[in-house]
Amino acid sequence: MKIVIDLSKMKNSFVKIFQSFLGHSTRGYFRVPNTPQDLPDPKDDTPWAGYASYLGDQFNKITRKDGHGSPVFYAVIGLILGIITLIEFGIFYVESLGVLLVPLLLILSLLKFVMVVGFFMHLRFDNKLFTYLFAAGFILAVAISIALIVLLAIKP
Repeated sequence: MKIVIDLSKMKNSFVKIFQSFLGHSTRGYFRVPNTPQDLPDPKDDTPWAGYASYLGDQFNKITRKDGHGSPVFYAVIGLILGIITLIEFGIFYVESLGVLLVPLLLILSLLKFVMVVGFFMHLRFDNKLFTYLFAAGFILAVAISIALIVLLAIKP
C-alpha cells in the first residue's frame, strides 16, 4: 500500500484555515506591496523612508503652493500661533528653567515670527526673491542689534 500526499491540496486546506481564522480572503496576505524603498537605489533611504518628503508634499497640497491657503488653513495657523503663545506664558512661570528661559522664549518667538511672515504676510506664496530679500534684511538687523549690544557692553 502506497500513501500519496498531495501537497497542493494540503497547502490549499491550510490557506483556507488561515483565511477563515484571520477573516482575510486573499492569498497574498503577507505579500508586501512594492514601494519606492524596494528599488535597488531608493530615493529616500532614511529611517523615515521618505516620510519627510511625504509631509512636504502634503504641506504643499494643503497650502496650495501655487496660490493662497484656504480660510480654514489660516484658522489652523492662527490656532497654532495661539498655542505657541500659551506655551510661552506657561514657560515664563516655570522657575526651574533658570538660564534656559530666555533662549526658549526666543526660539518660540522666532517660530511665531516665521509663521506670521510666511503665511499672514504671504511670503510663502510669493516669489523666492522676496524671501531672500526679507531674510537678508532680517539677518542684517540681527547683526546690527548684536553689534550694538556688544558695543554698549564694552565700557571705554
